[in-house]
Amino acid sequence: MPRHTNSYTGIRHPPMLPRNIGMPSLLIDFGTCKPHQGETMNIAYIHGNRATASSFNHIRSQVSGHAEIMLEYDSAAGFYHNHATMMRELEGKDEIFFIAHSLGGIHALHLAHHLGKRAVGGVTLSTPYGGSAAANVVACFLPFSRVMNDIRPTGRPILEASRLDAPRIWTNVVTLAGASPFMLEQNDGVVTLESMRHRKDIRLVDVDCNHFEVVLNQSAIDVIQDSITEASHADISCLSDFA
Repeated sequence: MPRHTNSYTGIRHPPMLPRNIGMPSLLIDFGTCKPHQGETMNIAYIHGNRATASSFNHIRSQVSGHAEIMLEYDSAAGFYHNHATMMRELEGKDEIFFIAHSLGGIHALHLAHHLGKRAVGGVTLSTPYGGSAAANVVACFLPFSRVMNDIRPTGRPILEASRLDAPRIWTNVVTLAGASPFMLEQNDGVVTLESMRHRKDIRLVDVDCNHFEVVLNQSAIDVIQDSITEASHADISCLSDFA
C-alpha cells in the first residue's frame, strides 16, 4: 500500500490523491493553467501563541529547495499590530507558501487574503478556525489579555477569518490525540476538533497526534510536502482565484 495512504487516519473534503498517482487536483484545470517556470517559492513559517520559529526546526529540515521567511510575533502586542508587522516583512516577496501552527494559521489566512496573487497556498496545523471556546472562560479572569480576546469565537480576528476566502491550495491538519480536562468537547489538548474543522471549503486532514506533536509528525510533513509540490506546479494566475 502506498506510504501516502497509510499516513493519514482520515481525510476530509476536498480529497488529496496518493503520492504515486501524481499531482493532486484542487479545481485547477491544467488545460487552461500553465505551470509556472519558477520552482523556488518563499516558505513563510508562522508559529503558534507563545512559541517561536524554532518549533519548525524539524519541518524545515524536511522541506528544502525554497527560500524561508520566519515570521515571529508576540501575541501580547495584539493580532492586528502583528499582522501589520508581518505584512511589512513580506514586502517585495512573491510566490509565498504558508506553513503555520495553531494561531499562526489565523495569521496566515489574513495575510494570504491581503497578499492576493502573491500567496500560492498554505498548510496550517491545528488551527482553530472557529476560535477557542476556552478563551471565553479565561478572558473572564484575564479581561485585559489581548490574545484571549483575539482567539475567542467572537473575537474580531476569528470572525473576520470566517469571512475570508481561502486560497485553493489550503489545508488544515486536524490533530486527533490529546485531551484537556478543561474542555468537554473532543480536543487535541488545546483546540477542539470542531474548531479545527470549522471551515468546509479547505482540505481537512486528520492525523493521530496532539496539538504540540504535530510539528514533528511525519503525516503532517507529508501533507506539507505534497501541497508545496502542488503549488510549485500550478499557474499562479489560477491559484490567485480564491475558492
